[in-house]
Amino acid sequence: MKTIFNWLVTHKTGAVLLSIGWAALIFVGCLLPGKDIPSLSIFEYDKLVHFGIFAALAFLLLCIFRNPSFIQSFRVLFFCSAYGYALEVLQGSGWVTGRSFDLYDALADGLGALMGIGVFFVANRLCR
Repeated sequence: MKTIFNWLVTHKTGAVLLSIGWAALIFVGCLLPGKDIPSLSIFEYDKLVHFGIFAALAFLLLCIFRNPSFIQSFRVLFFCSAYGYALEVLQGSGWVTGRSFDLYDALADGLGALMGIGVFFVANRLCR
């Protein structure tokens, strides 16, 4: 774990590419039509999935900054929360069939991002 974390914070290009790739996967996953989402038991815990994927996104975004300031951390939190909310709005717009707006999903996205930020700072303290 320490090696992966140190690689991420020392290879800005890698962290940027992973962040963009992860954000793209979230975009595609959240905008799949409802009938195309596999019915695995993990999706019964939809809020936990939202929480986890946005925690990972915030963590990866902070790796770009190496030693992020409070302002950078706040910007990452704002970006992740706004991105999650925007995806929920798209789901509720009727553009994606079988999906709907869920404010609690957006809340889980923001709380997950907050957790990802917390995990980053713990890892930064322990692994460096």
